Amino acid sequence: MKLILKIELLTTLAVFVALVIITSGLNKADTGDAGDSLVHYLFSAHAFKYPEHFFNHWAKPFFVLLSAPFAQFGFKGIIVFNALCASLSALFSYYIARNLNIKNPLVVFVFIFASPLYFKLIFSGLTEYLFALILVIGIFLFQKNKAIPAVILISFLPLVRSEGLLILGVFAAYLALNNRYKKIPYLLSGQVVYTIAGALFHKDILWVFSEIPYAHLGSPYGSGKLTDFIERLYYTMERPICTLLVLGIIATLITYLTREKRNRNSIRMFLILGSFVTFFVAHSIFWWLGIFNSMGLARVLICIVPLGAILSLAGLQLITDRFNNHLVKKGIVGAFLVLICIYPFIDRPWAVVFDKNLFLVPDNRFIEDELAPYVKSNFPDYPDKTIYYSHPYISVALDLDYFSNDKYLRVRRAITDSEMTPALIFWDEWFSRVDENIALEQLEGMKELEKVQSFERLHIERNMQLVVFKR
Repeated sequence: MKLILKIELLTTLAVFVALVIITSGLNKADTGDAGDSLVHYLFSAHAFKYPEHFFNHWAKPFFVLLSAPFAQFGFKGIIVFNALCASLSALFSYYIARNLNIKNPLVVFVFIFASPLYFKLIFSGLTEYLFALILVIGIFLFQKNKAIPAVILISFLPLVRSEGLLILGVFAAYLALNNRYKKIPYLLSGQVVYTIAGALFHKDILWVFSEIPYAHLGSPYGSGKLTDFIERLYYTMERPICTLLVLGIIATLITYLTREKRNRNSIRMFLILGSFVTFFVAHSIFWWLGIFNSMGLARVLICIVPLGAILSLAGLQLITDRFNNHLVKKGIVGAFLVLICIYPFIDRPWAVVFDKNLFLVPDNRFIEDELAPYVKSNFPDYPDKTIYYSHPYISVALDLDYFSNDKYLRVRRAITDSEMTPALIFWDEWFSRVDENIALEQLEGMKELEKVQSFERLHIERNMQLVVFKR
């Protein structure tokens, strides 16, 4: 009995150790992605130098607070932070499933870590993993009848990711349905704490609302189909798990809507199903309407993968409950586990495939292999020059202060600055051209700039280009 009680802790520890071992073997340039992952890391890594980062709405204040100590050990430090969040998310998902009397609760670990995109982006600086952890701990605390600590913890979700506001609505509805109206005001706890703490930096008592970076009824990234996030869900969790997920949602709805079968556990599934569906549907609508700066990214669904794993486990039980033979039940569970574990290794189009290139970030490797050696060799005094660049990894490769406002600047400033001090300009075809809307021709047409080097590399997704100018 003692072994059974401890097996989930041993599994969690084993998973965390495995993730740390993988982290130790990663290349310096393997950062999950070349954009938000890096920038979140940079905000956390420089938070003690720039205290305002602890109250930066884009960086997410609560994420910065918890991840900053880890980020002081470099990018691998923040990966360890996310590995810890992911491991604990699986542990609390196990506890939630066990408390709901769902059979085979340990299988939830497999469902979570065999979700391809979820596993891949653990090795990043993204905020989704902390969001998922807080969400499952909040639900677990409700199961343990610790409503006030649960609500207070959940109240900090919007300060990890803005979608936390949606989850606050789900929890408020849950409290209202259970006639616990007096606890609803506690959902404002996180907002109140950060409103007061950050008012000194922002000089605005309502900064937690006015500074939300996504509060725009539009998006520069366009829009897509209402059904696009179904494909995004496949990309994140893959079809075998998603099949069980659909069955789990059906089973949960049937149980909840059938009055004679309704009990405390089925009511509490409201938090799991309500949070999952609300989050999924909201992002589908945001992308379809092209609002709130939605990019239609699959990775946002990482926030609800642990909930999806619990629902998938319910779906697996729906199948096994059709049979009376114990060996048949075990065989069905075993067959699904084999399929789910093998599936990510199968080469398939438009999917995350577990192969030697799983953690490769082509942009970063390009900068590490081409631009950084060239600059260090031909401009050894580059730290003393004014440098304009857009790609976040350049700050890592060349050890530049990404947040300097007087020396290391964005490419757009090279066009507007009137100073003629010696400078280097690094233009790239994505962050400079797309994010800053600076065409290469604009720099080539400036008489005060000299084009000194151009690098190109063909990648499966696009042609990558880096161009160096000096002034």
